[in-house]
Amino acid sequence: MQQTAKPDGQQTTALLIVMGLPGCGKTTLCSSLCRSPLLPAASAPDSATIRCHHVEFDSFVPDSAVQIGANYDSDEASSWKLARQALLKSLDKLLCRLVNGSKTYFSDDDDASLEPDLTGLMTEAEMKPADWGRVILLDDNFYYASMRHAVFQLARHYSCGFGTVYLKASLAQLKLVNSIRDKPVPPAVIDRMWERLEAPSPERNPWEKFVCLFGQSDLGFLDSAGHYSDSSVNGRLHSLIRDCLANPFEPPADPELAAKQAAEAREVCSMSLLHQADLRLRAIVSDWLATQSESEKAELGKLAATNKRAVMSALTSGKLKVPAPLNSFSPDKKDALDKFLMENFSLPTAN
Repeated sequence: MQQTAKPDGQQTTALLIVMGLPGCGKTTLCSSLCRSPLLPAASAPDSATIRCHHVEFDSFVPDSAVQIGANYDSDEASSWKLARQALLKSLDKLLCRLVNGSKTYFSDDDDASLEPDLTGLMTEAEMKPADWGRVILLDDNFYYASMRHAVFQLARHYSCGFGTVYLKASLAQLKLVNSIRDKPVPPAVIDRMWERLEAPSPERNPWEKFVCLFGQSDLGFLDSAGHYSDSSVNGRLHSLIRDCLANPFEPPADPELAAKQAAEAREVCSMSLLHQADLRLRAIVSDWLATQSESEKAELGKLAATNKRAVMSALTSGKLKVPAPLNSFSPDKKDALDKFLMENFSLPTAN
């Protein structure tokens, strides 16, 4: 990350994740927020404004990314992950310029030419100054907590605000909307994302304390001006944005705090590992039961569930130690996780 030294009087910047599976309405929501300046809190000057700027991840990744994004085991997925990393690095530099007032956008890094060019967003931001604050809307699926935590770390590093809008819809609704898009996502990809999605959890992840959840029936319709017809939707969105701008996160001030926050990052990875282990064991048991006779399924299912709970309990307590490479879990390690689980999980024997 770039070095920061926030100038006095610099307007506040916030990163707002807009997440949900394909077809939930993320881009529509972002477009609505960007159409006009938001009114700030009552304590701000009457003329003050908040401006939103939209970064749609699908616009900066390879054309195939959205189709293989959930299939981490494929060779093509490596390009998708590299594209995400490059976009986050470019966002890092954009924040450096916004927060520090740096005149140099791209550094002389060897790989700078491979990074997405966000200078267009920066030009837009300079042409439309926001007196009270600026919000960068990050439009992506963000279905793993670790993906969102990477953005939070950027926000904290630059003393920015951070929040999440989670658009939740039923699997049937997602597939219906997806089917009428110009470039629909393969249904199998949506199925995989649905199974693996880790919803925001302020209780488990305190850094996700600023979060707003909308169900598929909450958003309603857009009016002729491109805003949501339900005023409560606009009110909740604007309230979340103001909270994020008014409560920026601060970087660690001392080594002890830095160590604590590093432990927090490891905890995010740990929770992700436990979540994935639970999902994989469920899938293993389900696939195995499908091969058993109907007369034995009920009893075998109970025995398998007992064995699964024992493995999950051992993982949670630390009695069962995972191999070091899996401590920092990422989706491309699924095969290694499956192998480890099968070495420590036994399926009951049919009569």
